Amino acid sequence: MTVTADISAPLVVVVGATGVQGGSVIRNLIQSDKPYRLRGLTRDATKPAAQELKSKGVDVVAVSVAVGNEAAVREAFRGADVVFAMTNIYEHWDAKRETDEGKLMADAAKAVGVKLFIFSGLVHVSKLSGGKYTNVKYYDSKAEVVEYAQSQLPTVDVQAGFYMTNLANPLLGPKKLDDGTYEWQQLNEAGYSYIDMDHDFGLFVRYAIESPEYNKGGGTIHTHSEHLTTRDAAAILERVRGYKVKVVTAPSLEAGRIGLESMGFPPQIAAQFIEGAASIDEFGQFFGLEQSEEQQKVRASLARKPRTFEEFLKANTDFLKA
Repeated sequence: MTVTADISAPLVVVVGATGVQGGSVIRNLIQSDKPYRLRGLTRDATKPAAQELKSKGVDVVAVSVAVGNEAAVREAFRGADVVFAMTNIYEHWDAKRETDEGKLMADAAKAVGVKLFIFSGLVHVSKLSGGKYTNVKYYDSKAEVVEYAQSQLPTVDVQAGFYMTNLANPLLGPKKLDDGTYEWQQLNEAGYSYIDMDHDFGLFVRYAIESPEYNKGGGTIHTHSEHLTTRDAAAILERVRGYKVKVVTAPSLEAGRIGLESMGFPPQIAAQFIEGAASIDEFGQFFGLEQSEEQQKVRASLARKPRTFEEFLKANTDFLKA
């Protein structure tokens, strides 16, 4: 459908509308058979991605979500029935800043009477690991935003799985060697919950908005299409792309930490990645919560099936092309 201006339709405000998560939310709501008014928030409303959203009927608003700019955020949220909010710790690696900005958005949503606040959270590794892994700040900071938001207004926690597009980053995916084969260096043998974020993340957010089980607030949705180990993913790459992929696992997490620091990662960031890898190796990316009966019901009830990794590769023929 096309986006409507009919004031009887719910207004959904999307933070980070020109980014991966927000863009996926908007695209999937446009595909819905239900009418929506859409307002996309971005720091720069003049860039091409923002102009493209305008051409689709999205009301694009420039705003910076930052402590000290609370009044502007409240104004950007005003009139919204639903707010989708996200933060990006990878821009600054400051866990307190991320938590503060997330709480700011929850406060703004509450102040203007938003009926449903959806936040892109993650599992609280410190708590779920029983205090064993306390340094995975880039997970815990998001989890703390969710905990706060749920104490303030109806909130759904929609958690992102492992981005399939991460594999284009040579630090996370296979690296091409001089002989034409690929080597994939890994910190552990653990598997990840894969998702085509651009195509499918918004599908789960749409479900949170349209499903009576979630649209009054409460609960968590773990977004992914399938669980794959690195060796599983390498085998799919070999089958679809036709080249050899050798998976090499670090002899120890300490060796992995040294390797990350040699690549230029600051020690505190490398330490977070290492603890994150250790946590995933022991407990899984979502601590197994994504396998619950409730989460299986969510995936079975989506408007369409999310793409598998193989389907993603076939749909994106230039991705990791030999």
